[in-house]
Amino acid sequence: MTVPMKTTIHRPGFVAVAASLLLSMLLGQGCATQSAGSDSNSLHAQRLNKLNTGADSKPNLPQSLASEPADLAHFHYPDSIAEMTFSGEISSAQARTLRYQHPETQESLYVILSTLPAGWQEMDLNRSVASFYSEIRQRRVQRALSNPANALTIVSENLVDLEGAPSAQVQMRWVEPGKPVQSQALLITREENVFIRINNASYKQNTRWLLQQTKRALAEFRAAQPNPKSDEG
Repeated sequence: MTVPMKTTIHRPGFVAVAASLLLSMLLGQGCATQSAGSDSNSLHAQRLNKLNTGADSKPNLPQSLASEPADLAHFHYPDSIAEMTFSGEISSAQARTLRYQHPETQESLYVILSTLPAGWQEMDLNRSVASFYSEIRQRRVQRALSNPANALTIVSENLVDLEGAPSAQVQMRWVEPGKPVQSQALLITREENVFIRINNASYKQNTRWLLQQTKRALAEFRAAQPNPKSDEG
């Protein structure tokens, strides 16, 4: 299923939305296949167990969310993807940002690997991808609203299946003072306990072309990863 939407933000206090709110629709898809009331992962309200105040009852102490940090170091970066050459990396415990640059146009593409927040490991895949995208989207909206001369147009945003995994696919146009309209694309998916985010931008290519480039980059990035089965042998 897809969730098309177009939004334009071009000055503080004004947001023109040509469809219903994205987050409610995407999160709705994430739990659409779950049975109401019977699934432990359901988003519907559930009745709490009766509080036992007897002397032999165990205290209801807060418990920390189980979280095993994902290993980002095992991801291999290819020397080139989508006809772009690797030009550097910024790493931390929670994220790795791989930058690729076209040798002629100097346009860039970024592959960003990030760990899941604590408690998200057991979250439904669709819902986790939609929630992560909503955070990224909000940052872009805030940037657009920070300057009256900025303009952000979200041409389309969809939650669709890509190679057996949910993916948020977004096409945008960005305008800032003193520069022409810039086309942008964003692709987010989840692989086990890691979010893979690919974004690019261009003053020459259109948004549809850029989105296709992110899909190609994702496919080539995955193909470059070592095969676990071959390592075991």
